[in-house]
Amino acid sequence: MTRFAPVLAALFACGGDDGAMNPDGGGDGSNGSGDGGGCMRPALDQPWLSGLVSGVVTQLASAPRYLTTERQAARTYLSNQLTQMGWTPQLHNYATGANVYATIPSTTGATKQIIVGAHYDTVQFSPGASDNATGCAAVMALARYLKDMTCRNAVITIVFFDEEEAGLFGARAFAQTLSPANVLAVHTIDQVGWDSDNDKRFEIELPTTTLETEYRAAASVVGVPVTRTSTQGTDHEAFRDLGFAAVGISEEYVGGDTSPERHKTTDTANTVTFSYNELAAKLAAQVVMTEAAP
Repeated sequence: MTRFAPVLAALFACGGDDGAMNPDGGGDGSNGSGDGGGCMRPALDQPWLSGLVSGVVTQLASAPRYLTTERQAARTYLSNQLTQMGWTPQLHNYATGANVYATIPSTTGATKQIIVGAHYDTVQFSPGASDNATGCAAVMALARYLKDMTCRNAVITIVFFDEEEAGLFGARAFAQTLSPANVLAVHTIDQVGWDSDNDKRFEIELPTTTLETEYRAAASVVGVPVTRTSTQGTDHEAFRDLGFAAVGISEEYVGGDTSPERHKTTDTANTVTFSYNELAAKLAAQVVMTEAAP
């Protein structure tokens, strides 16, 4: 995570109720849902979620992802995970690196896209468990949720960005391949594994009014509080600069409850609160599955 100087958080927060219904009449995190017409949407609580999140973080954080060879190994791992889910990974090569992405088609013929991403690179010598294997784990979990969402009224692109730490290079290169007119929303996830005060709070960074409303509704379903901030300096900025509706999701970077191991050799998997990382995956999944619902 490449951060600029912190800015003041907006004084907006909301709690949640695990029993709340989805805005679109979907499940409540315990039960799947259908629309009576053969469309099924998976429940947020899934038996595979814990193992997937901890597995992705542990594997990615087994080594730094700074050198070209290290980043290539990470790309291979992420591609293999997408393949095992049945998605087709592709590389988006640019001058100094490569993004890994998979395009999940709509089932209704819709062509508007939703972009969900996280950066996989690290600074030199850091294994980058919090920054940003946790974000990658949440995005990979979303890819798995979408396997069980049988009706999707949008094309959903799952993307793992290269070279965020060097200056958002991967996200900027990827954003230039898209048109804001054809993208409903961009969601990027960066550092979602530290919650020392156990308040389960997430920060939503520079959301549009519509995206803020979506995240507050999703937070009520998942049972977590959220705070709106004006944080920049990570992948969502690359899209916002080009006119996309974009938002970042993170732990409490502005609120001060953020990993002290960031950019250090000690940013290892054993510092991650995996239950909190799973909540981030659920929050993103609730938002995106609602956006993509027919």
